[in-house]
Order: sequence, then C-alpha cells, then structure tokens
Amino acid sequence: MSAFTLSSSYAVANASALVKSRGVKARASRRAAIAPKAAVKVGDAAPDFTLMGPGFELTTLSKLKGQKVCLAFFPAAYSGDADGGCECQLGALKSISETDGVTVLGISKDTPFTMAPWSAKVGFTCLSDPSLATSEKYVGTFDLGKFLDDIDVSTNFAPYVTSNRGCVVLDETGKVVYVWNSPGEPGMLPDTTEIQAALGIGKTNFA
Repeated sequence: MSAFTLSSSYAVANASALVKSRGVKARASRRAAIAPKAAVKVGDAAPDFTLMGPGFELTTLSKLKGQKVCLAFFPAAYSGDADGGCECQLGALKSISETDGVTVLGISKDTPFTMAPWSAKVGFTCLSDPSLATSEKYVGTFDLGKFLDDIDVSTNFAPYVTSNRGCVVLDETGKVVYVWNSPGEPGMLPDTTEIQAALGIGKTNFA
C-alpha cells in the first residue's frame, strides 16, 4: 500500500483513465467483495457481545441498557479522511455522541493497540472485533483487499476480510430501532438525521 490514505488512493484511482476504462470491472468487484449478511433487523433484541477497546478494556453491550446506543461498524481505522471513508463516518457520529447524549461505539477488525489512538482521534470509544463474529451478526463482512486490488489501488492485498460499513442503533431497552448497511460501496455513509429520527431526537419530520 502507498502512503496515501484509502480515500486519497481511491480518489486518485477513480480519476485515472485506467479505472475509468475498467468501470464495469470495478462495479463487479464491489458486488463480489461486498456481500453483507446482516442478521439483525428493526425490532430485534440486539445480540450481546463483549469486545476489547483501548487498553484492552472490555465493553459489554448488555451493560449499556438504559442508554441509547449507536454501533458504528467500519472497515479499517485510518482509512479515509475527514471528507470520506471511516474517519468521515465516525466524525459525523461524534455530534450525536456529544450533543444528543447517544453512546456511540465504533467497531472494526483493528487491534486494541490501534483503537487507543483511533478512539482519541474520533472522540469516542472504538472496539476491536478481531474474529469478526460481532460484525457478522450485525452488518456482515466484505473483502476489502479484493476491492482495492481490483480497482488497482493495492497489490496482493486480498484476502483481507473486514467489517462492512454500517450502523445499528438501539433504544434504552436494547431493541434495534435502526439499521443501515452499506449497499455495495465502502465509501458510502449513513444519514445521521435518520439515526436521530429513529431515536426521537433532532429533526424527526422530513416532510
């Protein structure tokens, strides 16, 4: 991988004539690489989990009952920047955490070592899901390495399977009230106003 961030590399690749000429191939790669198998749906009781975060401290979801919770699944820490990708996704959710009192937890395959500085950067706790078992239950997984290899951003990065991008929002009882899953493009982001509406905060009337 180059020194570019994922979003920077992706922007360069998208701008190149090579990727433009392989648009069909890239779209086919997205469909092949991203095959989320999300198990949760609105109305479900959220599956419990215990995951490590910064300093290897454990967070157990069931212990957060009584709080509104947003689980933000993302492919990789330090991929993208403030204008796109994982940093942009989590940055958008920071306002919900700070202004609306929602407990936001980021979740990805990255190690607890990575999660310490990454949590400090995004402004809330991010948890490590090395086995991807939690990601599979909530938003599914995809082969990020294959996706990047096929659009000529990386070389021999596949297979690198990680969490799909998605958000699952829980009310104070631990019930799922909102689910958003990336529909086939790692750079797409959830609409934070929809999350607020699902929790009855912020703007709820979009007419």
